[in-house]
Amino acid sequence: MKSHPKHEVPDQARRDDWQKSLRQRSGRVTRSRQSILELLRRELRPYTPQDIAAALAPKRCDLATIYRTLTRFEQLGLVQRVDLGDGRSRFEISENQPGGHHHHHLVCRQCSKIVEIDDCIPAELESRVARQHGFLEVTHRLEFFGLCPKCQRGV
Repeated sequence: MKSHPKHEVPDQARRDDWQKSLRQRSGRVTRSRQSILELLRRELRPYTPQDIAAALAPKRCDLATIYRTLTRFEQLGLVQRVDLGDGRSRFEISENQPGGHHHHHLVCRQCSKIVEIDDCIPAELESRVARQHGFLEVTHRLEFFGLCPKCQRGV
């Protein structure tokens, strides 16, 4: 298991691609939408709407706009919702988008630190579960919970 550095900021060609896609599907590419999507593409952790508001404070993107934008992005398949069991919705770039990839999370139960994990369950297990229950197009999400090193020292 390993944590990763930040994603590289999308190059101009990739930025043009998602702007074109956004324009075709939703009509407008506003500065707020661009800022939110660029933040999620650049970072390697799921963000709550409040996290996004704090990160974009200098750009003055209000919380209502962030909620509307995330809802629209989720409908368009640009972002996916992440549920870490604490009742707070978080969002990250969808696996099928440039900069997105299949991964899991390791979450500290005390401080809520989130580490991205690339290790995954074997595809054979996923296939076997699907076959046993007659399902098709099976995917999965897997979240781990524990105490991070910093919180262990405080225990």
